[in-house]
Amino acid sequence: MNVFNQSVEQIRETFTAMPMQSRMITLLLVVAIAIGLGFLVRGSGTSNLEVLFGGRVLGEQELDSVELAFSSAGLNEWEREGRRIRIPKANRAAYLAALQASASLPISLRSNVQAAIESNSAFDSSEQRNSREMHAKEQDLGSKIAAFSDIKWASVEHDRGERFGLSRARPQSASVVVAPEGTDPLPRQRIQMIKDLIRGSFAGMSSDDVVVIDTNASGMMDFNEDSDPLANKRREEEARYEQKVRKQLGGYGPDVRVAVYAEIDPTMDIQKTVLKYDSERTTLTDRSRKVDSQSNRPLNQGVPGTVPNAIGNRAASLEENAQTTKLKEDERESMGVAGQQYENSRVASLQVKRVRVSISLPQSYYQHVWAQNNLRDNPDLKVNEIPPMRTADLDKLRLDVKSNIQKAVTPLLPEVNAGESKIELVEVTDYLNLPEPEMPEPETAKIAMTWLAQSWQTIALIVLATVALFVARGAIRGSGDGVPTEFNEGFGLELPTPPAVAEAETDPVDTMEITGGTLKDELASIVENNPEVAANVIRNWVGAA
Repeated sequence: MNVFNQSVEQIRETFTAMPMQSRMITLLLVVAIAIGLGFLVRGSGTSNLEVLFGGRVLGEQELDSVELAFSSAGLNEWEREGRRIRIPKANRAAYLAALQASASLPISLRSNVQAAIESNSAFDSSEQRNSREMHAKEQDLGSKIAAFSDIKWASVEHDRGERFGLSRARPQSASVVVAPEGTDPLPRQRIQMIKDLIRGSFAGMSSDDVVVIDTNASGMMDFNEDSDPLANKRREEEARYEQKVRKQLGGYGPDVRVAVYAEIDPTMDIQKTVLKYDSERTTLTDRSRKVDSQSNRPLNQGVPGTVPNAIGNRAASLEENAQTTKLKEDERESMGVAGQQYENSRVASLQVKRVRVSISLPQSYYQHVWAQNNLRDNPDLKVNEIPPMRTADLDKLRLDVKSNIQKAVTPLLPEVNAGESKIELVEVTDYLNLPEPEMPEPETAKIAMTWLAQSWQTIALIVLATVALFVARGAIRGSGDGVPTEFNEGFGLELPTPPAVAEAETDPVDTMEITGGTLKDELASIVENNPEVAANVIRNWVGAA
């Protein structure tokens, strides 16, 4: 604190001892320095603008609506920064109120259907209310479709037809016009998503009732992709295999060119049923019955009557005189079923039969590989000492690279028939990559002039403050005793030099003695006794002043 007080006191004494002209110059310089510092602080401070809606990226249609809303409200202190808008912080409420009044809020904060419902009155007919709400719904659907990152603008039109006969359903259709970002047309998946969105927004509508018009599409083939399932399948398989191959060859650099051709089996959804019978049947029941019987009966012989049949002593025949009958019966019954096998198989449609891959590498790739191989084998070798690659070396390197690529790609391809090789399905070539034109270096003078044009005010203030500091410093140093230099130098005139007085011959100089009286009495006595001493004292006082 003492140092500060001493500095302030020293500055005050110095400023008091300065002439009036120097004081005015010093005050003006201090004011100039203060103004310059104020401008610097203001220029380097934080901006008084903020991004609308916390920095949300708006669509083209939303930006146009916001600009029209601000212009209609007479607000002109906003700035457009890409797809964002910056507004003054102090007038944030006025800008948001202008957006609310014009219904230009982003799609996430507004609803045209809600606004249409609120605008209905008791005097409106049901047809008017329905038409107004349907139009608002179409606007909301167009805004929702434009919310996709790859769509810049979208419009939806919906229409209903008249009922036919006693049917309660009414035919309806919808058309969607989309303007994608950039120049590429929309992919088929995005178009299908748009159709699903429109189909789900209107009850009873199918995807066939929705037509999507792409402004970047070049022909009718872009709209009739669903009519050729074979082409769609080929395109999907080629894209899938190309992605797999590119991922596998990621280490070869971004300049690798990959082309894939997929051969699709045109067979559509085969269902096959096979019934086979076994040679041996399966017995379910088995029953058997066996009967064995025997009967004897005498033979018919002799003459009837008593005499022939009487018992007498006569000769008899030794042959069998009875007839024997034997009966055997064996019945067997078996019931069974024949063995059978039933097979039902279904072959998927549009299967991939064969995939061919063509891979092209830039010729500069072999130069880089040649240099890396030499540096790896010879660690002490410098880059400028790498020997040039000969034709034989290039051919050998091509064969090695081709073999490595084929080994890496063939496992990704579908299986082939017996006796075929996958290696033949991968073709590796190279192409001549021309040197790219050198980008023009930025002009230093142009950059410097642009920077000076943008920062000349700041530079001028800094120079002004620096000059003011040096002038103030010089003014303070030059005002030490308050006597101008020209006065001390005699304004360029030669002043006479008083003669030198010898010390030996000089008489002792009278001096003023202090007796302890009043100052008035002392001065009176000095003037009376030594008028020369009094004159010298007065002359010294005047010179010191």
